[in-house]
Amino acid sequence: MLLLLACADQTVSFDSGEPAASDEVQGGAEADALFDVSVLHELVVELDPDDWAELRVQERTYYDLMGEECMEGPWPSPYTYFPGEAWLDGEAMGEVGVRKKGLIGSVVSDRPSLKIDVGEYIDDQRFFGLEKLVFNNGRQDPSRMRTCLAHHWFSEAGLVAPRCALAHVVVNGEDLGIYAHTENIDEELVARRTGQWPTAMYEGTLSDFREGWTQTFEYETDDTTGAELEAVTEALEASDSALLDTLDAVIDLDAFFTFWAAESIAGHWDGYNANTNNFYAYALPGDGRLRFIASGPDAAFDQREPFWGDDGANAWVGTLSALAHRLFLHDEGRGLYEAELSRQLDAAWDGAAKVAQIDAWAELVAEHDDKSMRAGIEDTRTIVELRADDVRDGMARGAEAGELRGEVCWETVGVATVDFSTTWDSYPRGDLWTGGEADTYYVFDGVEYPSIQDGVSAGTAEDGSALWLIISEIADGVYVAPYVIFDEAALSSGAALALDGHDAEGAIMYLDSNQGDQWQTIAYLGNGTLSFTEAGNTKGDVLSGRLDVEILGSR
Repeated sequence: MLLLLACADQTVSFDSGEPAASDEVQGGAEADALFDVSVLHELVVELDPDDWAELRVQERTYYDLMGEECMEGPWPSPYTYFPGEAWLDGEAMGEVGVRKKGLIGSVVSDRPSLKIDVGEYIDDQRFFGLEKLVFNNGRQDPSRMRTCLAHHWFSEAGLVAPRCALAHVVVNGEDLGIYAHTENIDEELVARRTGQWPTAMYEGTLSDFREGWTQTFEYETDDTTGAELEAVTEALEASDSALLDTLDAVIDLDAFFTFWAAESIAGHWDGYNANTNNFYAYALPGDGRLRFIASGPDAAFDQREPFWGDDGANAWVGTLSALAHRLFLHDEGRGLYEAELSRQLDAAWDGAAKVAQIDAWAELVAEHDDKSMRAGIEDTRTIVELRADDVRDGMARGAEAGELRGEVCWETVGVATVDFSTTWDSYPRGDLWTGGEADTYYVFDGVEYPSIQDGVSAGTAEDGSALWLIISEIADGVYVAPYVIFDEAALSSGAALALDGHDAEGAIMYLDSNQGDQWQTIAYLGNGTLSFTEAGNTKGDVLSGRLDVEILGSR
């Protein structure tokens, strides 16, 4: 029934349906020079300073994602385009639209990821045939190389993947450092790689083929109905004896095994199979079956054993998605996956070539690197060099399927109320138990937890934000520590900061000294306020007031 892909050195091509005419698909060979990996490309952007300031602070928060409307539909975008001018390698793009990009993990204000729409303000304007250009900041990648390494690997493995090269980015004269410059993942990318325009295309962000999860897919093509998503969801309910044939009718199962194995070799823990995140699915004319594209791989190749369980047994496989989980528990499905994994390691993976590419890129970026980046490059080099051996070792040890990815949505699991008085700069100096006084009330999962002793303090956190912190001992050697971080500029007498991710955000940590001295975050704080009766940000200023919030945990 299944014919596993045997060609590892070129992009997958499907020949059903009508091929796209060459004049319909732009941005092919004419744009290759923009992604030349032997060049450190140079992006220069000029924006109105006020627009740049606004762009930088646009963001989603965990509260936006996990709050009341969590998983009711695609995650709403907070980003807007701003007009500007841009040049890549000295070539002018003309007037373009520039916006921030990213979900949560890559979102920062100092060096945001950027998307440039060449035709946002001028109809049909293109740049070397491309409509959009993407520059990822690699926030989760100190080497700045892992995004391109992963995309190149996915292409070598036989998947549709965007071209990628390194770029030095300057906005309004400000040096933002090294970014990954990638093709935009869209219909045109699929058409360029397969010769066919997709009949349907979806972006998956914390999305999966199961009840309660398909509504978070974003529809990327006109007239898309979601029928393909429902078909896969239904196919996963088939009996073991019918599973492979039923799935193969609605997804290209050979291509899925290729995709799954390639994600595992890359250690793409934030992709579809290990986190139901950062992926696209598209259907082609002729058979209408879904194929997959990996995206957002800046955290790939980031540790020796990226899916490491408590015993290290499943270091070579991600099984948190509905497809991977069901197939891994299916004897023939698991066998096909393992065969594809072995084939890629033997026929497609070339660690020596990737190490050589890392070394070449290290020379290109030497003028712009720093100690952290150099350490990241060396770590990446070691991981890539040993990756094949690590995966084979993991396969020899065996693996368990684990659990399906759980929902990210929050629900109220308790309340926290704290009346407090402390002084500014009592954190992190001195004894945090004696920095102030507090009267606390905690309820968690319907149980009230009176405290034995409390300590409250406030000051500047490591990231420069203001921090309010209380530590409460609720049983012998058992502690909880609610904390709130916010902009120090908001600190004033009479201020009431909403715990909504914009005014302020907070969480609650837990430590049981009898089980080891490791603090862990157990829930978040929201649907309430941190209010100050008195406040100031000069050392010794009194901070008094009340925290009145709900404790939010995953449902």
